[in-house]
Amino acid sequence: MIISYSNNFAVIRAPKTGSTSLVFYFFKSGLIDLEKDIYSIEKPFSTWQEFEAYDKEHGLDYSNLPRTLYGAEQLKDVHRTFDDLRAKGAVEADMPCVAGIRNPLEWLASLFYYTKVRRKISIADNNGIMLRSTIHSAANYGNPNSYWDYIKDNWEMDAIEYSLKPQSSYFPDHATLFNTENLHEHASKYILDRGGKVDGRIEMRKNADNKLDSFLAELSADRKQSILDTYSKDFELWEKAYAVYN
Repeated sequence: MIISYSNNFAVIRAPKTGSTSLVFYFFKSGLIDLEKDIYSIEKPFSTWQEFEAYDKEHGLDYSNLPRTLYGAEQLKDVHRTFDDLRAKGAVEADMPCVAGIRNPLEWLASLFYYTKVRRKISIADNNGIMLRSTIHSAANYGNPNSYWDYIKDNWEMDAIEYSLKPQSSYFPDHATLFNTENLHEHASKYILDRGGKVDGRIEMRKNADNKLDSFLAELSADRKQSILDTYSKDFELWEKAYAVYN
C-alpha cells in the first residue's frame, strides 16, 4: 500500500495480482516523497530498500521463504483496502487510486498453488508428520474441484473470507486498474504521464511452479462457471483492463 500525498494517488495491493511488482514500479518512479508520503511493506522489513535487497539475494519463491515472511500478520498493513484507509481518514473518498486486477481463474489458481506450498511447509515444520489439520487440508485442497467445493461450502469462515474476498473489494469504483499480464505497460504509462521514471520491467514473486494450465485442465466446466459467476465483477474489470493492450 502506498499513499502519495505529494502526487495525489494511492496504490492498493489486492493479493495475488502482482502487487509486489506494482508497488516497486512506484517506489522507483521518483513520485514518492518519503517526507510527505506513507507506505507499508512486508514485515519484518522497515523500508522497501531492505525488501528489495532481500529479494536480490534470496528471491521470493514461497517454498523458500523464512516463516517470518508470510502470514496474515506480516501482510495486514500491506493489503489494506481503500475503504479501510478512507474510514481511518488516511485518504479522501475521491483520491485517485491504482491497483492490479487478475483473471479470477488465474487468481484462484495462484491461491491454490500457495495453499499447497503452505501445506508442504506445515508438514516439514512438524518433522514430516501429517497433523490432523494437514490431513483435513489434503482432502479439501487435493485438487482444483475439491478446493472450490470447500470454499463454496465454507464461504463464511473468517480465513476464507479474508483470503478469497473479491479483488474488487480492495479498491474503489473509480480506481485505475492494471491487468497482471500488462502490468509493465499500464504502470509505465501511468508513471511517465505524471513525470516519473521507469527503469525497466519488474517481475517479483514470479513462481514457475504455478501451473495455470494444469489447474484449468482439472477444473470441471460447472465449477469453472461457478468461479466466474462468483467473481463476475472481477472478471468484467479484468476484461476491460486487458483490452487496453490486447
